[in-house]
Amino acid sequence: MNTNFTKTIKSYAAAKVDRMRDEVRANLREMLAAEAPAGELAGAFAAGTLISTIPVPLVDMVLAAWVTKRYAEMPRAPFFTGMALANNLFMAPLYASTPRVGGFALHWLANYTPIVAPEAILIRILVGYLLIALGLALGAYVLASTGFRGYQATRRMRPVAQPGPIGPHGFDNRP
Repeated sequence: MNTNFTKTIKSYAAAKVDRMRDEVRANLREMLAAEAPAGELAGAFAAGTLISTIPVPLVDMVLAAWVTKRYAEMPRAPFFTGMALANNLFMAPLYASTPRVGGFALHWLANYTPIVAPEAILIRILVGYLLIALGLALGAYVLASTGFRGYQATRRMRPVAQPGPIGPHGFDNRP
């Protein structure tokens, strides 16, 4: 009885992993085949990353649904890939550091301006979260833009393969 249940769980998990792997492959193919400018692809990736950093459960999904409906011309594959990469498991250590980052930023601001730094923990958490989320989105945009520009440049430089005679071993006989 127990082995049947274990086999059922394993087959279910294997099917889920296979489905996710297929979705990742499809998103990657769609991103690489996109004819959109690199800046547009990188912007969609950064928007997905920024939205995914929202720590409140399901708020990021509602906001993602609204963004994809509102901006229908936005490339979806980079958007959802950015959301997948900046998931809550990735963000958990960054969430833990938000009060320290926010406190550091507020005290730095108080030292160099006439503004008094608030001591409320919620303010420090919000400021820290905003700094981390915006920094992550900016970094995602720069990295994605560089990667998409480089990929599109190499794809344009790549010569188109001309069909040639195939040798007896299945290789092209051209020099």
